[in-house]
Amino acid sequence: MKQNKNLIERTRALIDETEKTHRYSMSGIYGLYNEIYGTNEVPQSCASCLIRKVKLLKEWLAENDRPTAKPAKTKKRA
Repeated sequence: MKQNKNLIERTRALIDETEKTHRYSMSGIYGLYNEIYGTNEVPQSCASCLIRKVKLLKEWLAENDRPTAKPAKTKKRA
């Protein structure tokens, strides 16, 4: 679980940096993508490829960065 938390933090940092600067780190994006999805894709420099990978990383992050939900407490009515 600790490894997954580290991966979530690294993915969030990469996405935040990409959105802030609009610079797409080819090695960073493909490195995390390959690690998360267990692939060995060679980095591509085409803009649409990088944008697509960032989109997939965002989807993965949305699925894996959910806080554990606690059941809501209900008030007893008098």
